This record gives sequence, C-alpha cells and structure tokens, in this order.
Amino acid sequence: MSAVSSAPAASRWTDIPVATPGLVLDRDVLDRNLDEMAAIARSAGVELFPHAKTHRMADAGRRQIERGAHGLCVAKLGEAEAFADAGIERLFVANPIFGAENGARALALSRRADLLLATDSVDAAASIGAVFAAAGATARMMLAIDSGLGREGVSPAKAPEVAKAIAAAPGVELVGIYTHEGSTYGAKDRADLEARAVAAGEAMVAVAEAIRAEGIPLPIVSLGASASARAVAHVPGVTQIRPGIYAFNDVGQVALGNATLDTVAVRVIGTVVSHPDPDRACIDAGSKSLSTDLVPAAAHRDEYPGMGLIVNAPGWVIEKMSEEHGWLRWHGAGEPTPLPVGTRLEIVPNHVCMAFAMLRRAAVLKDGTVAETWEGFGPGSSE
Repeated sequence: MSAVSSAPAASRWTDIPVATPGLVLDRDVLDRNLDEMAAIARSAGVELFPHAKTHRMADAGRRQIERGAHGLCVAKLGEAEAFADAGIERLFVANPIFGAENGARALALSRRADLLLATDSVDAAASIGAVFAAAGATARMMLAIDSGLGREGVSPAKAPEVAKAIAAAPGVELVGIYTHEGSTYGAKDRADLEARAVAAGEAMVAVAEAIRAEGIPLPIVSLGASASARAVAHVPGVTQIRPGIYAFNDVGQVALGNATLDTVAVRVIGTVVSHPDPDRACIDAGSKSLSTDLVPAAAHRDEYPGMGLIVNAPGWVIEKMSEEHGWLRWHGAGEPTPLPVGTRLEIVPNHVCMAFAMLRRAAVLKDGTVAETWEGFGPGSSE
C-alpha cells in the first residue's frame, strides 16, 4: 500500500489574497496570448475580431484592441452597447436579432460604432432593415452559415438563395458570411483538428463564391473558434477570424493541444470547506463559479475528467457540482492526498467563458502581484 502523501502545497496562484471562489488573471500571460493571435492574423492578412463574450469586461476588450485586434465580436446587443460605452469602435454582433425594438437599439448603436449585424433569415433581416430604412440608414449584415454544428445558420446549399433575398431587403447591405465551426472541438488529435479547420474554412470560401456568383460582392468571410483559428486564418479566401477563449485558454484548449498550463492566463481559486472521508471533499466553488461543463472534446475526457482541472492536487477530480459546492472524489493511485479544510486549490476551468460569466470580477496580476481588479458587465448585457 502506498504511503499517505502530504497535503497540497500552496502555489503562486493560491497565495494570491483573493476571497474564494475567486477568479485570478495573469496579465503577462494574457498579453502573450493576445500578441500571438494578433501576429497570426497579421501573417495571414486577416482581420482579428476576438469574441469578447468570453470575458465581457471593458478592460479586457480595450486591451485586445491595444494589442492588435481590429474590433470585437459579441453575442448580444447588450454586450455591444457596453463595449461601445467603453470606447470600442468596431463591433460585430454575431447572433441573429429580430424585430423593431432590437432594430432601434442597433440603429442607435450604429451611430456610435462601426457595426456588423447577424442574420440567417429573410424575415429577421427585413425586420431590422425596415427600422434602418425608415431612418435613411443601412444595416450592414452577415449571413450565418451552418458549417456542421447544427445551431443557427443556413445550409451551404441554401445560402445563395437566402443571400439574394436578404440583400434585396430595404435597409440592408449584405457584406459577408460567418460561422462558428464548433464541430472542430470534436477533433481526436492535432492532425484531425487541422483537417477539420481547413475543411471548414474552404467550405465557407466556397459558399462565398457561390453567393458572389449571384452578383453580391460579399467582402467578408468570417470564422470563429479558438480551436481552429490558427489553421483557418491561413485558408485562402478567409478574411476574418473570431476566436475568444485563446486570450485566456482553459482545459478545453489544453486538451486540444492549443495551450499548456503555462499559457492558461486564469485560475479559479477555491477553498476546501469539507473533507469528511479520505476519498471525498467539497470546495466552495460550484456551478455558479465553474459551471458543470465537461471538456468539449469528448475524445479527451478520460485524460481530463471532471469539471475543471485541480492543478495543485493531482488525483482529485471535481466529479459533481451543486450551485455552491464542488464535489471532489479521489481518482488517483494509492491513498488519497489529504485535503485539510481551509486548503486553497488552483483550478483551471474547463470552459473559461463560464467562469467569467459566473464570477464577473478578476484580480489581475502584474509581475505576480495583484495590480488591479477588472469588473464584468452588469445586468442587461445579455439582452
């Protein structure tokens, strides 16, 4: 029988004086990640519009622009309004919107930012275009294409017909197509990931060419996933990439080989609050801090089990969650490593977007010490 090992040692992350559960962000690592993707975009000659729904923080968005991004992509009008308030001048709302009320909000936003809007139906586009046309303005729109994820977006086969009808709607200018190639997260290894990414990029370029054959100029071909951004950026004909998680990274990116622990810029710090049996414990970080997401690449879940990676207590797995508790079980070899109540744990989220959305505040490190606090957007940003 193996000897009982000592309790986890503190790390540079767990020594940070934050209340738990707390989100800690290393700005030096963030900057290196931002610089890397900006360099990729420059070398490929594409625009970089990071998906800022990942963080929903004005300070993070401004930093992305300062370090080479051309604009920001968002999921909701509320996010776009908040980033415009923070001084971001180019925004793409990559989520279909509908109706006169949203049209009025988009029109107001277009008067203070260079705005792209999304659609995948003639009715939705017309409802927004009517508001713009009545004001003597034009809504610049992107047509969503389903590249295999099965979420929003028209099929490639239907795209030319739908594009023609949308382009004919009053108050609308169709300027591009976009997709979230989320199916690339199912890759089994690096070669599979690159093959899937290149295939998605080439398919989108083919759709663009088919639409252009109908007489629509369509200057923008946009793809968006951190899993595939490094590969799709270099596909001829792609003009824009929209990765989001790359800035911070998470277990999902580590599993795909896009990141290492050294390039993950964030940790959630949790505290052991219960350790009633040697092989089970609870921490104060539950679904309201980390979410219940597993690693998105199902092929890698045996290697990265549970709902977050506990860096300083290997062998312990976050097996289950309730709202305020993470339920830990010992999955390691030999006797469980003790987790005395009060032990602080360094956790890499499986899906970093959810950690930002849940905790909404980050202690930001510079040279290893807390230099500032970044706050997330408040109520209304999801509207």
